[in-house]
Amino acid sequence: MNDTDEHLEYKGYTIFPVPTAGSGGVWYAGYEIARRGITLRVRRNLFPGFFYFDAARVDSIEHAKLEIDQIRS
Repeated sequence: MNDTDEHLEYKGYTIFPVPTAGSGGVWYAGYEIARRGITLRVRRNLFPGFFYFDAARVDSIEHAKLEIDQIRS
């Protein structure tokens, strides 16, 4: 898992949003999904990019929630 303390719980999983900086001041969504301390999914540099870190962070969380919903179905 990443070394940031920022995370949130969602349906028994832990989401670690990990936006990454691209070229030209663009931020891309990224996240890690864990359960019981074990990393299950890692996604980086998700399209589209955003000009603001906070927008990429929110997009990271929303993508992770969608993936968790798919894991659970």
